[in-house]
Amino acid sequence: MVSDFSERSFDSYDVRERSSFAPFVRGRSSGIYIFEFENGQRYVGQTVNFVGRFNSHIRDSDHHEAWDDITRLMVMDAKPGELNELEFRIIAWQKEEGFSLRNKVFNFGFEGPSQLDGDIPIIDQLHWANGDSDYDIAEIREGADRPFEGRTKLHHSAEGRQPWMNKTTDDESWPTVANAVCADLGAVIARAIPEAVELESIYWTVSDYPNTVGGRLATLNVGSVEVLYLPREPIELIRGGRDTVKIHCSRLNMAAGTVTEAGELQPRWHNTPLFVSNMTRQPTYGIGPVDNVVIPTGLVGQALNDPDILQGVREFCLNLMRSGQSGIFRRWHSPELARRAYEEHVRVLEDDIYQL
Repeated sequence: MVSDFSERSFDSYDVRERSSFAPFVRGRSSGIYIFEFENGQRYVGQTVNFVGRFNSHIRDSDHHEAWDDITRLMVMDAKPGELNELEFRIIAWQKEEGFSLRNKVFNFGFEGPSQLDGDIPIIDQLHWANGDSDYDIAEIREGADRPFEGRTKLHHSAEGRQPWMNKTTDDESWPTVANAVCADLGAVIARAIPEAVELESIYWTVSDYPNTVGGRLATLNVGSVEVLYLPREPIELIRGGRDTVKIHCSRLNMAAGTVTEAGELQPRWHNTPLFVSNMTRQPTYGIGPVDNVVIPTGLVGQALNDPDILQGVREFCLNLMRSGQSGIFRRWHSPELARRAYEEHVRVLEDDIYQL
């Protein structure tokens, strides 16, 4: 990204040993500011009340402990209606310049203190994100064995009851579309979300047959962002180089740069059997761009067998968890769909039945 900002865009002040920053912003109403800290980190913020906002930073607040290590202040005036877009662009510019940021909003890969640190030690988070640790299958089995919590809309829907891949068979063990959806949910929950069973509905949720965006079979939300979602409409794919099969497909998000470079699919992933390579894209969320791949439903677990993809999804999930808990998504969480996802994941481990 070519930035149209420079440090000349800001008024800059040395604020070491200052107990108040009010003299530097007298007469200013709204704008963007940047703090620089003793360790070289920075923080980008917006405000319509500079003095009040600065006080919340240099004193203890609900958002973070008092910052007493600010060494430099940079300020740029801006109209209130411009602040959100400017903050996003300036954070992107600062990251592009190589600065480590303490921001949570708009800062994918937030490195400052997080509420998650009280649930999972930071060293364990790093091991998880780097693929140096694995999940506890015993906990997933316990989640699968918990009491039945009622029917799900997915399993009783017309799409969910269809045989997977529209195969005609009398074999009752052959999976349905709902089974395949749960296999994908279970694979991502178990393998990409640390301490998944313990942190269910706190940091992640699953939605059962939601009506959002044209209708979906299910979604897996981590924090406030979808990591995995499954549209209700199937698509046609070529199987074995010649046969056409109509199948539902899962959309999996992961850290930007996992399978793309400069927004384009990396050559090594062209024609990969792991996902539909010509449907890969890079959408932008509030946290920034992410890589999004399309995988035939039921086969997400196989894609996660690739270490790079697993690490990309883990990094994405961990950063979302560090950014905040599930919030409003809790009200739509389906404990029974989560239980069935655990159950189907265990079933796949015992008998790998999904082969395209």
